[in-house]
Amino acid sequence: MIISLIACEKKSAEKAESSFQLELVDSIRVAHLGEMMLLDISPNGKYLLTADYQKNRYYLVDEEGSIMHTYDKSGDQPDSFGFAFSEMAFWDDESIFVIGSKGLKWFNLEGEELKFTPFNPAYQLKGIMRNTGGGPKVLNTAEGNKILYRGGAIAGKRTEGGYYEKIRGGVLIDPDDFTLQHLFPLDKESRFFDGKHYDDGDLYSRMAVGLDYIYVTYDANPVLYAYAKEAPYALQFKKSLVLKDVLLSEGMPEEFLDYDVYIEASKGGLRHLQADSKYVYLMYFQGISKEKLAELDQLYEVDEKKADAAYELEVTKAAKRLKVFDLEGDELADIPLPMYLDSYWGFLVRDGVLYFNKATNLEEEEDFYTLYMLRVLK
Repeated sequence: MIISLIACEKKSAEKAESSFQLELVDSIRVAHLGEMMLLDISPNGKYLLTADYQKNRYYLVDEEGSIMHTYDKSGDQPDSFGFAFSEMAFWDDESIFVIGSKGLKWFNLEGEELKFTPFNPAYQLKGIMRNTGGGPKVLNTAEGNKILYRGGAIAGKRTEGGYYEKIRGGVLIDPDDFTLQHLFPLDKESRFFDGKHYDDGDLYSRMAVGLDYIYVTYDANPVLYAYAKEAPYALQFKKSLVLKDVLLSEGMPEEFLDYDVYIEASKGGLRHLQADSKYVYLMYFQGISKEKLAELDQLYEVDEKKADAAYELEVTKAAKRLKVFDLEGDELADIPLPMYLDSYWGFLVRDGVLYFNKATNLEEEEDFYTLYMLRVLK
């Protein structure tokens, strides 16, 4: 009987999974020579915010793919934000903001500075990973709109007692004075407390604001967490996840324990988290095998440029999948993502539409940027 029940449950799960699929519904092409990445979509859906980090420039793009304005605000000019610690994002339909080394800065859509709050030296990032969907989020609270962003670094070494007890997955920033409230402590029952050492890439938190909860994941911990959207932001539930063919981190090598930042992009694990009024979406990455990494290490000793290209190709080839949950964290589907999506660097969800960057063409440089729009259908 038990075997029969397990078989029935497995068939039901497979049937539910097969009833979900991704459908390409539209695309946007932007005339741009160089790298470009989607950062945010305006609340009204009329504008996209993109970045070319090689040029340190940001772009306001309309629904047709036309560049409406270029923002060149990094550096030491009077109206610049300095060095960007976070992705630029929309504050509302009429303004954008960024957390820079000078502090919090707001600009209107024409690039004119609207507001400035000096940087709080108590705020440090665990690591800077700029990507689609990983930027700061505007959270409506009883005290007004605040900025929700991933957690900050802590003083001390990983070998010191109590190091992981101090780490937080998120931080809530008051935009008026840059005061901080650290949120989402690491789960004491998670693998981060198994006696091994984990690096910043393993601890990297992803957050999504849903209707009733703030959802949180960590790259090397296969669990979905949900917290209340109101103070004291208490844990509401957590759901363990089953990942298919994923090479999770085995911990941090001893020789790198004193590194402030150590991130290995080839490791498999959870990546990008999004939510809308109907579903929670989580992309996860298979990773690159130890055998292949050993081959790449040998190639680096011979030809670094060739090894870089081979490494990028392996990352592109590694399987990427999308989990879909209901708003209570119950898994509904686990869908393979097509290779034409640059899903490793993230995605955004707005009103049921998933926005993905196009996978980079490693063979030739293109003079345009493509954004794909997909929908999960049942």
